[in-house]
Amino acid sequence: MTTDCTVYVSSVANPRKHPRKISCLENFAQGVAATGDTVITEWDTQYRPSRLAVILGWATTNTGGPNITLRKQIIAEQQSRGWHTLCIDASCWKYLDNAGTYLRYSLNGPFYDRAEYANANSTAHKWQEISAAVGVGMMPYNSAKNGHVLICMQRDGGFAMKSLQPMAWLAEKISQIRQVSNRTIYIRPHPGDYRAGDFDPFRRTKYFQKMNVHVLDCVNTSLLNNLSGAHSAVFFNSSASVAAVLQGIPVFVDDQSCVSWQVANHDINNIENPKQFEREQWLYDLSSAHWSDEDGRTGRIYQKFLPFIKK
Repeated sequence: MTTDCTVYVSSVANPRKHPRKISCLENFAQGVAATGDTVITEWDTQYRPSRLAVILGWATTNTGGPNITLRKQIIAEQQSRGWHTLCIDASCWKYLDNAGTYLRYSLNGPFYDRAEYANANSTAHKWQEISAAVGVGMMPYNSAKNGHVLICMQRDGGFAMKSLQPMAWLAEKISQIRQVSNRTIYIRPHPGDYRAGDFDPFRRTKYFQKMNVHVLDCVNTSLLNNLSGAHSAVFFNSSASVAAVLQGIPVFVDDQSCVSWQVANHDINNIENPKQFEREQWLYDLSSAHWSDEDGRTGRIYQKFLPFIKK
């Protein structure tokens, strides 16, 4: 008999050092069992055939390690058998809730335009729950005409960059902005992938000094602090764009897999006159892609995805 679900604790690097990551996986397994379906919690780096595989994260493009090798094997094996892989990813509100009270769950991938999040046409219920829990709200659009442009960087080698080199993307984006705007540009490096030497060209060369480009301290300043007073914010594909959208700051996004693509500008030539979007339904749907450990433990997450899992 085929197992209904395998939850891979071994998809986490050094799992015993990361209790928060383990708890969401173990709670999901408990929820599957609560529905009466069969579930295995796998601690070893081995693949077990099952209708649903549950992993933390996805397979990155240029990093290694046994857990990444296992993730790649799981994804490939599940696809070849016509079965499914559930991805658990970071919260879009981690800038307010670093503990990860809510995490994103998606079927067969981490990209918002490709994966199944079981969240279409959602009501305001989940947004209201998350708003109260983490203290997040949606501000009106900023009508001020002044302000800087904030460019937010992403992790080198992370799956969200889709094999693009972040520094090359940054240089091209600055060049594009300077063709249509002379606003001060601030660069926010990714806090988890910050190497000061990478930004020497922006600090030392006369070329970038003349272009009025500055690198921010991403360790000792917050994303919200960097967004304060911004005219607009620029991203490739980052959940950090959600913070800008909710602060009422127009965003420019390059990759359609980004969670904020639906409410983002896409042509950097319009940076001086960005469009504003209706954000409510987008916000309700995005919120409904996020779940708590209690949702996992009671089986609510598993039950939500069951209609999309062929048995």
